[in-house]
Amino acid sequence: MWIKEPGKVNDNLDFLGTYDNCVYVLKGDEYMIIGGGIAAIAPTLERQLSTLQLEPEKVKYLLITHSHFDHCGAVPYFKQKFPHLKIIASAYAAELLVKEKVIDTITQFNKRIIDLKGLQAEYEKLNLQFKGIEVDHIVKENDIIELGDEINVHIVEAPGHTKCSIAVYVPKLQALFPSDSLPLPSGSGDQPILLPSPQYSYSMFLNTVEKLSNYEIKICGFEHQGVFTGEQAKQLVLEGLNETISYKNSIVEMYNQLHDIDRITQHYVLESMQKRPADSLDENALTMVCKSEIKSVLRDAGLID
Repeated sequence: MWIKEPGKVNDNLDFLGTYDNCVYVLKGDEYMIIGGGIAAIAPTLERQLSTLQLEPEKVKYLLITHSHFDHCGAVPYFKQKFPHLKIIASAYAAELLVKEKVIDTITQFNKRIIDLKGLQAEYEKLNLQFKGIEVDHIVKENDIIELGDEINVHIVEAPGHTKCSIAVYVPKLQALFPSDSLPLPSGSGDQPILLPSPQYSYSMFLNTVEKLSNYEIKICGFEHQGVFTGEQAKQLVLEGLNETISYKNSIVEMYNQLHDIDRITQHYVLESMQKRPADSLDENALTMVCKSEIKSVLRDAGLID
């Protein structure tokens, strides 16, 4: 089942944010927010949390899966809402999130999406500023964070989309939170189109998809385009592995015909704009993303340096 509307997934898991940009509240005796979101969802989160009525003292952690602007932009809102919140991330993400250049880039991209959605007035009411993120707890492969009630959060290093990416697995729920480390679902209807995004390294991305496909999965909570449950959750991961391999083959074949990265990029930008949500990235940003993915594939194939 593909859950596209935010709400309760089960007694231990709530889906917040929007279909395009998802965050999760994982609940044991203590609570963890998974995903740092995009700044533009802060007004939506304010409405959702007022309805959800969480016990603030139980919300102990926020885990940032990677340092892209749409996965950490709502952290200032969460820190304002829950001042005692401990921020968790990988070591490299922690390093990046205090760099001035990274802070400026995250701020600019978040502002662009807020303006695009016409949310300036709502966002300004919350009086939020992105000044970087100080990570309180650095995690690595096989670390476990115990929330109580047998809800144990297992950290999985998941590079490929970025160098700093991590995923989360919760054995009791057989729940995987891959962020963008698996091909992302998109499209309408019940069967998603899967979009691999190996922006940093294709070979690392493929290895991560292979690793994540070995888990028993009954819930797969993406940070874009919702949650999958039941048999479809595991099937989606397996299909993602095949799609990742096909993606490389397609790009390599096109390069062997055209020998022109810009033309290949233009092809994939047009294709991606048809498949992605209309307000996720503008054409300039999407062009940068597609070109980085194409180059990572061609480097892995030994066709460019």
